[in-house]
Amino acid sequence: MGQPIARNVIHTSIKAHINTKNPAKALVLLLHGSTGTGKNFVSKLIVESLYKKGYESGYARLYVASRDFMHNDEQSFREYQARIKKDIEGGTRACEYATFIFDEVDKMPKKLLDVILSYIDFHTPNYVQPIDFRKTIFIFLSNTGGKEINRIAFKYHLDSVKREDYKIAEFQKELGNAAHNEEGGLWHASLINRHLVDFFVPFLPLERSHVSTCIQRQLAAVRKHEEYQYKLSDNDIVAKVLDLIEFSPPDAQLYSVSGCKKVAQKLDFILEGIRMKPVQTKNEF
Repeated sequence: MGQPIARNVIHTSIKAHINTKNPAKALVLLLHGSTGTGKNFVSKLIVESLYKKGYESGYARLYVASRDFMHNDEQSFREYQARIKKDIEGGTRACEYATFIFDEVDKMPKKLLDVILSYIDFHTPNYVQPIDFRKTIFIFLSNTGGKEINRIAFKYHLDSVKREDYKIAEFQKELGNAAHNEEGGLWHASLINRHLVDFFVPFLPLERSHVSTCIQRQLAAVRKHEEYQYKLSDNDIVAKVLDLIEFSPPDAQLYSVSGCKKVAQKLDFILEGIRMKPVQTKNEF
């Protein structure tokens, strides 16, 4: 929702990669954007679309840097290194189109990120490494480049350019520079220096209309599981939740600072104050 560039690039690149009989290398996508813009949501959709059982299939792995790689000592690094190698090699043996997703990649130790290079570079299988990794998919999620994305998007907005007409080339250049120069796991990482990222995918900041749709969908999901009546109409509930969301820049109030990330909590807060007795069904009369 609100991500025409990401939708087109991700769908087309994965489809092309899978339909290519002998790809030159693993597909590497770097998803950039501020919090709450949909990077994790889209990653989950990719896994559920590729594999019937999603993550339960065992063909996809998700790593979160702040959870899975939280220690910086040498012993922990060796353990992380061994785990990543085991997961990638084992996963690819089980499925040549295995997917590996690294969230908060900008928080990963650079030398740990470099461990992955041998699996995504332009290498063919040989007697030393008989597994062919060229059909695998690597997806990295990062908050770096968020400011650059917002700046370009706002410029297009001022020029009255529709989101569907934004030029990806402008984002690609800015995100490549941001990934290389911003301090963090990607700072001067070989992944960037050796041009192994196929696409830097921008997730655009969400506008009020997008957040409103998020609220409406969340409210519909709540109504499926609750039998309460509410003192306000759905439109009034959405408006109340929007009032709790911070928008920027200050003079335009155009983009949600937290995307749709806080929608569920804000909606629960509003609903708690306007619930009435449960709706009675025919069986209760």
